[in-house]
Amino acid sequence: MLVVAWIGLGRPTTMGALVAALPGLHGTATAPAAAPVDPTDLTTPPVDVEGPFRVVRVVDGDTIVVARPDVDTRVRLIGIDTPESVAPDRPVECFGPEASARTTELLAGQTVTLRGDPTQERLDQYGRELDYVWLPDGRLLNHVLVTEGYAVERTYAAPYAYQQHLRAAQQQAQAAGAGLWSAATCGGATD
Repeated sequence: MLVVAWIGLGRPTTMGALVAALPGLHGTATAPAAAPVDPTDLTTPPVDVEGPFRVVRVVDGDTIVVARPDVDTRVRLIGIDTPESVAPDRPVECFGPEASARTTELLAGQTVTLRGDPTQERLDQYGRELDYVWLPDGRLLNHVLVTEGYAVERTYAAPYAYQQHLRAAQQQAQAAGAGLWSAATCGGATD
C-alpha cells in the first residue's frame, strides 16, 4: 500500500510527507511536526530538510538544478543574489563568472539538502523552487556565498529566517573587501 501511495502522491521525499498525505495511516506512523528553523545555527540543517539530492548542475551563482526522485528541479537560493553570468537578456555582470565558478566548486559531485521558508512563495516568477541549500558538511550555502563575497543579501518579498545572518555576513564581507566588494574587482558595483 505504501508503494502505491508513494507513486500516487507524486513520490513524497520523506516518510513524514507520505504519512501526512495519507490520513488513514496516522495510526501506523507519526508525521513529524514542522521543525522551526533555528536562525542562529548556520552549520546544522533543520531536522525537516528534504534530500539529500544530487546536484545535476549549477546554472549560475544562485541557481542550481537538483535531481529529485521524480524530476530535475531548478532551485533558487533564498535571500541572496549573485551577479548575472547567464541571463540571455542582460550582460554578464562584474564577478558573475566568479560567483558561478565558486558555486560550482562547492557543489561539483555533491548532494545537498533543501528547505523552503514559510515566509516566501514556494516558486519564484520563473518557476524555480525557492530554498535554503545545505552542503554535505552542514554549512548553509546561501550564507557561505555571502560571507565569501560572491553574493549579496537580497530580500525580495518578505523577511526570511536567516535574513539577519546574511545581512551581517554581507557587512563583514564589505568591510573585508571580500570578493565582489574588493576595489580590485567590482568595488561592490556588479552591473
